Amino acid sequence: MAGSSQKGKMKVDVSVQHECLPNLLPREIWSSIATMVAWNSIQDLFNMKTSCKLFASACNSDAVYRHALVSVLPIDCFLDYSGRPAMTFLRRCTIAWNPAALFRVGMAHLFWCGHRRGGIQTLTEAAELGDVEACYISAMLLLSLGDKDENEIRRGFKFFGVIRKSGTVERCREVFTQVFAGPWSEIPPADPEEPVSCRSGNCRTCGTMDDVSNFSSVSCVQCLAEYKVRKFLGTIYV
Repeated sequence: MAGSSQKGKMKVDVSVQHECLPNLLPREIWSSIATMVAWNSIQDLFNMKTSCKLFASACNSDAVYRHALVSVLPIDCFLDYSGRPAMTFLRRCTIAWNPAALFRVGMAHLFWCGHRRGGIQTLTEAAELGDVEACYISAMLLLSLGDKDENEIRRGFKFFGVIRKSGTVERCREVFTQVFAGPWSEIPPADPEEPVSCRSGNCRTCGTMDDVSNFSSVSCVQCLAEYKVRKFLGTIYV
């Protein structure tokens, strides 16, 4: 009898636990947990999503995809993952305005698919959301376009100011030096004899950036941006 009573008690405990699990926390809390998981690991997010229907539902929200740790994927990840579920995930992240996902999809559109203006637009959207690497590539592209307008010049300087303030200009340059070693399509640069950006008549360093050894002493953001743009173009056309 004692064994029978204990066996019955175990059945009740398991049943109660199974029935109460979804009710332990509201769905909003589970979604918040899924967001934190996505922020730390994409693989853990996938594991959580496939574990049960409750977690699958909690993981399917814009907040989760917006904060997913897409930055761990290579910038040119679409070259390896094209047509795979990973790209479906990446595109879902762009719908939720994940800046790192927008940056990677923008790179694919611009350099792989040849969608020049559409790719630049997606990259600048990622830059506006604060992605540092997107700020760098957007600044370089906007300031090197042969048909750029005043708004594009203004935005290019704005993005360059962000990466300069963050101290990541050289890191970004090194990153993209490696990226552009891959099979990218070409973007027509501006006339190398025409100033890319600086138009200030009062600038003391205009046209002499190649002679500057300490760039921290350069006060003209436009001159420094012009110099970095030309270095960027030299990275692509080697």
